[in-house]
Amino acid sequence: QVLSQEETPLLYSLVFGEGVVNDATAVVLFNAIRRFDLSHITSSIAMQLFGNFLYLFTTSTLLGVA
Repeated sequence: QVLSQEETPLLYSLVFGEGVVNDATAVVLFNAIRRFDLSHITSSIAMQLFGNFLYLFTTSTLLGVA
């Protein structure tokens, strides 16, 4: 392994945490988009999509911090 948790714990935590956040963001965005029919998108649907993304992102972040 290139990074050792024992030798550089802060760097290891930052790199590992960044990867986890990227994965979580991709899952949240995928789940938000999957719920909508994107072939007939309107401004109302776009706002619902954005709100759904913010909700999922916030709850996922809070669960991750807890």
